[in-house]
Amino acid sequence: MLQVDPRDAVFLYVERPVAWQTFLSAYAFVPDGSQARPAERREITRWIADRARGIAVLRQRLVRVPFDLDHPYWAEDPEHSVEDHLFFHDGSGWEELREWMAQLVQQPMDRSRPLWELHVVTGVRDIPGVTGEATVAVMKFHHSMADGELSTTISRALFGAGQVPAVRPGEPVAALQIPAPAGLFTSAVRACPRKIGELVGGLREFRATRHRLLVEREEGTHALPVAKRPRTVLNQPLGPDRVFDVAFLPLDELRDMKAALGEVTVNDLVLTVIAGALRRYLHEVDGPTAGSLAAAVPMSIRHTRASESRNQFLTMAVDLHTATVDPIARVRAIHRSVLEERERLSIPAEAVAASCDVVGVIPGWVIRAALRIGYGRPKRRSDSIHYVNTLVSSVRSGGADLRLCDATVVAGFGLAPLVGLGGVAHAVGSVGNSLTVNVTADPLQLADIRRYHELLLESFAELRDQICLGNGSPVRLDIGSVASG
Repeated sequence: MLQVDPRDAVFLYVERPVAWQTFLSAYAFVPDGSQARPAERREITRWIADRARGIAVLRQRLVRVPFDLDHPYWAEDPEHSVEDHLFFHDGSGWEELREWMAQLVQQPMDRSRPLWELHVVTGVRDIPGVTGEATVAVMKFHHSMADGELSTTISRALFGAGQVPAVRPGEPVAALQIPAPAGLFTSAVRACPRKIGELVGGLREFRATRHRLLVEREEGTHALPVAKRPRTVLNQPLGPDRVFDVAFLPLDELRDMKAALGEVTVNDLVLTVIAGALRRYLHEVDGPTAGSLAAAVPMSIRHTRASESRNQFLTMAVDLHTATVDPIARVRAIHRSVLEERERLSIPAEAVAASCDVVGVIPGWVIRAALRIGYGRPKRRSDSIHYVNTLVSSVRSGGADLRLCDATVVAGFGLAPLVGLGGVAHAVGSVGNSLTVNVTADPLQLADIRRYHELLLESFAELRDQICLGNGSPVRLDIGSVASG
């Protein structure tokens, strides 16, 4: 039994019915060859079961300590069965699939089982860029169980084309038992004196870190993100419903654009596309914004620091420079802002503050009580918001080598969770030559997601044309050929 890392447990404490902390990663598969048939349910079940049994995190369920006196634990589920997490659905069209996925992400998960689900939707038609019908595998994870990078690792293990690890017939299975609540409560009570000492020491270390942070900031050795951003119609209290759409962009063209500009990244270009769409949408529905918007952009630290957390990232606050009209000037400015944020978070005191390490010494019930008070407190209307207006997460999903039985992946897309006053979230991914900007939104805030989808494509076209013009080779983009949704 392993105690949940406090940074993972926070995703359990902060969620509410209007903001469940779950996310979806979906992959569309088509059979190899024009005469090939889609796999049957029993074939798919065996494919997934054979691979899932070797992935430890998929067998671990959450065990809460009574009254959240201490953080919960991951325990091997003695009744674990892959079939309990596998669901089959008959599909229809692309629009119906997106509507169903927007509902699925807001359905709470069964806490008595490991916090993942795999929904297989057969016979899905009209996915942009996909010929014929596809089988779509939709992975659903709770954020306490995995971040985007870990979920991609799990998905690649489930849909990898490699050899399945052999299991010896008759291999004994260790007897498992979920610890009783009374025992967990007793252990937590006995640990209270030690926990109080850790809390005192942790708060003392937090004050020392904060002091170092203030000193370094006063010395002005690095740029700081702007603390206040304009509050828009997309930054309101969350409602219970979600809408979802996907803009498909050609990855090879983005790479050519990157090469033409130099000293920028594909992620910088995607941020610029999103910034342009936000700028135009808000101008259409609410008029010009009084200042530039910013995005929360997770930065993986999985390969730079040792941690037991399943959510290994720090969050950058990247200026989107939405007040800048020229898209090429905007992408260069965004590139500088990303570099400044990476430099800031490379400073130990800034990294410690951003990682919220102090939550490790605060009991779960204290965090929950503080959040409950914060949610229940009357909110004063303000024209500003702290640091960021939207989320833009990006996860490298690798090449188009994923398989489901005798079918090969042809597209990938997914939904991100919403939190706080962020009514729109963007998840960026890629499969093969297709890069997707996945938009999850509260329909009370983003009232016309179709128009926003159009604006993403128009923003891409504008940036692409400007770059081509600058290199003496203008090429008009047929937006309809890139994506339709």
